[in-house]
Amino acid sequence: MVAPERLPHQAAGSARTFMQQLAAPRWTVLFFLATAAASLLVAQGGMTATPVMLAPFILLMVNLLAAIVTNARFRADVPLLIFHLALLALIALIAIARLVYLDARTTLSQGQAFEGRADLSEQGPFNTGGLSRLHFFIDGFSARYSQNGAYLGTYNRVRWQGTDAQWRETEIGDDRPLLLQGYRIYATAHRGLSPLFVWRPRHGEPSIGTVQLRDHRKADDHPPTAGWKLPDGPDVWIQLQFSPLPDPRGTRQQGLGAAELDHVLVLRSGDTRREEIRVGDEVSFAEGTLHYLKLDAWMSYRIVYDPTVPWIIAVIFVGVGSLCWYYLARFKRSPIAEPGA
Repeated sequence: MVAPERLPHQAAGSARTFMQQLAAPRWTVLFFLATAAASLLVAQGGMTATPVMLAPFILLMVNLLAAIVTNARFRADVPLLIFHLALLALIALIAIARLVYLDARTTLSQGQAFEGRADLSEQGPFNTGGLSRLHFFIDGFSARYSQNGAYLGTYNRVRWQGTDAQWRETEIGDDRPLLLQGYRIYATAHRGLSPLFVWRPRHGEPSIGTVQLRDHRKADDHPPTAGWKLPDGPDVWIQLQFSPLPDPRGTRQQGLGAAELDHVLVLRSGDTRREEIRVGDEVSFAEGTLHYLKLDAWMSYRIVYDPTVPWIIAVIFVGVGSLCWYYLARFKRSPIAEPGA
């Protein structure tokens, strides 16, 4: 038996019925349930947010697109149609943002360069890894305090080389990022002190390095400490002991006051060796000599990449504008009657 051919209007009717089924409110309810379940998986199951949340957002986009196509009211009302198209674009942009975003953290000392390696980073599966091409220098930073001693913000002097090979510099802060190659680089309030050393091994070339100590302004009784292994040398441990600086009320303190801080480093190596050293002192080991150059400061930076931000802002303006247009048109068609009219 030969199956009867489907007429064009029957095929169109089946497609419309299918789109109407996709536009049903039950899919919107399913989106909220799937989003709630995905949020639990991320929060409690430790799963990565992007792949888990992608399926509910695709479901919502399909549901909204089907509603726009099948609902004749949208086609008859231009501002309402624009609003829903803007809403669809916003959902799509949020999904794209999660696929290409990057949110990284790095810690740098004053005078140190960022060479494309972050300490911590989260990124979307389609991020191209452009962080490795990012380079900038930290020339120093300061923190500003109010007259009652409250922290007001951090200011960093940074340098970078533009695409024209010219060096540029600017000042960034907690809420004023450096925009570089599509990345936004923020200073944060996470910072501390970093002793600078020169290690001269018996055999080999000298090397310079810093040791980043935790924030010495924390409200506890434990001086900042750190331990590390010298290159081809022994394991060492240091503790910073210092006299606190005066309360920085109404001032702009440079580099956490590291240059003015009266301090001594307690250095330990092995089970018995203990040394107290100041700036300029040297400690000799069988493998080489450790020279304490100066006390510096470090700061944590947040590096964010999201190329969808300007598009999201534009779509939000379009959506809000179309919604205002819609309600203004309704008001003109049905003005509010005055009392007694």
